[in-house]
Amino acid sequence: MIFTIHRAEVEKSFCDYTSAYNLNDAKVKLKVDHTFRVAALSDVITDSLGMTGYDKDLAWLLGMLHDIGRFEQVRRYHTFRDALSINHAELSADILFRDGLIKNFISVEESSPSNDYILIEKAIRLHNVFQLPDDLTERELRFATVLRDADKLDIVRVNVETPRSEIYGVQEDIFLDSEITDEVYEAILQRQNLFRNMMKTPADLMLGHVSFVFGLVYPVSVRLMKEQGYLETVLQFPSRNKRTRQQFAEIRKVVHEYMEERIQENS
Repeated sequence: MIFTIHRAEVEKSFCDYTSAYNLNDAKVKLKVDHTFRVAALSDVITDSLGMTGYDKDLAWLLGMLHDIGRFEQVRRYHTFRDALSINHAELSADILFRDGLIKNFISVEESSPSNDYILIEKAIRLHNVFQLPDDLTERELRFATVLRDADKLDIVRVNVETPRSEIYGVQEDIFLDSEITDEVYEAILQRQNLFRNMMKTPADLMLGHVSFVFGLVYPVSVRLMKEQGYLETVLQFPSRNKRTRQQFAEIRKVVHEYMEERIQENS
């Protein structure tokens, strides 16, 4: 064990940090709630993988810290859309490790940072990349993957519990009339996680989050996504566009088949 993780102290430090922001702002509250849920989902995933003790706590800690930059992002830019502001994962890692906020959460000898100290920075800095780099160690890859799965699970939930207009900055009427671009539709049918630059319309943005299911690594994560029911709610999008409705019907079939196949991997 390289350092001790005290969950109660981590939660207090997180609450102390976020108290400097406007907690009455719906965007700020959204990310506070998201943080605690991602940490809790990390516990569920690590349980399924047989991870215990320090390793379980380390995965939980990543969930608590991964979006710490979101609060500065919304204060500076009034949006959570990275394309319109700043890469929130990079900002989170910079605030923690370049500005030194990590010292509020764990104690580490600066003269000799541990491998897990480096792991924390990598997992947070990389949690939103399309694909993890090949040069991660096996341990780094496991923890980064647990975090990314937990994060994806709760982002789909946010898409249901938070008005689309608030998440994407697009009026609901525009969503309801939106079309799906051909490239996005074909990629979804091929069970592909979507690149950000592929998404051109509001409906595309929503399907970008639907496609998260294809990026989940652990079968337990796919099972959780199905059991939560939030993905299904997104898939039942009540479009006023006839072509979009027909495409969503096909997408639902593809997603349902994929989830059943992945869940069976644990059977």
